[in-house]
Amino acid sequence: MVEKQLKFEHPFRIYEIKTNSFSVKDLKSEEAESFSAKDLTFKTRPSFGFDEELRVIKVSLNISYSYKEEDYLRIDVDTIFEIAEVENLPLQDKNLLATLLGIAFSTTRGIILTLTVGNFMNKFYLPIINPSEIIEDSFK
Repeated sequence: MVEKQLKFEHPFRIYEIKTNSFSVKDLKSEEAESFSAKDLTFKTRPSFGFDEELRVIKVSLNISYSYKEEDYLRIDVDTIFEIAEVENLPLQDKNLLATLLGIAFSTTRGIILTLTVGNFMNKFYLPIINPSEIIEDSFK
């Protein structure tokens, strides 16, 4: 069998991941007895930054979980993507942004799982999202 070398060319790559802030609380003993996961509220607020000269897109995610109106987990993560020299690749294309948002969200999911080891919040994974819907809402 002849070995064949494949060349992979991708239009973007993760350039840097920054966890700007992270906080997590544990349940108080009196809350642990009555805790109900259905009362846990998830919020996310994505934002985007563009630098066409450097050909980077920054996807910032601010995520929180609240229980009884108190934040139990907050995280702010920037996932910075470098865009290859691909002809006619519009940096603000909604499909591209949806793809990058999905990657940033999954990356943040892993960061949260790592940082919450030993905390009750480790059982509550970020939900599966439809990045296209979030992008559409962001551009309204």
